[in-house]
Amino acid sequence: MKPTFRQFKLTNSDEIICEIVQWDNEEDASIVIRGALRLITMEDYEKGIRLFAFRPWMGFADNPETLQTLNAAHIIAELNPSKLITQHYTNTLEKIEEMMKKKPYNMDKVAKNTEHMSDDEFDRYMESQLADDIFDPEVLDSGNTNNIIQFKPKGTLH
Repeated sequence: MKPTFRQFKLTNSDEIICEIVQWDNEEDASIVIRGALRLITMEDYEKGIRLFAFRPWMGFADNPETLQTLNAAHIIAELNPSKLITQHYTNTLEKIEEMMKKKPYNMDKVAKNTEHMSDDEFDRYMESQLADDIFDPEVLDSGNTNNIIQFKPKGTLH
């Protein structure tokens, strides 16, 4: 069965894209979703372009297979995302899964190793643990914009 993806605008102004596992019904207003990513929008008014990126919708919910529930009453609007956005969404999920496979983090071990650290010591510890895996030099290279979708509005910006 082909997955059903939806883009939702929520009452708190979040905009998410996710896979629908189970729709709400008359008895239950919860929609079961998977792989929920929040759409981040950035504007460059000087160049007249809008940039989009995806981030996990909920903190510590980096595993795209994790099921979440969404209360249907908090949805203002929904639509079927375009092929381009769906492709960018699935590519982002694949990259998240790749990152998870590289170095699984044991949060109990992190908590044990850091329980008596000051905030500064904790920050340095986390930087040393995460820096090599998270910051891919190809992505940080300012010339590499393969993962950025640019939209150039026609006419006047309002």
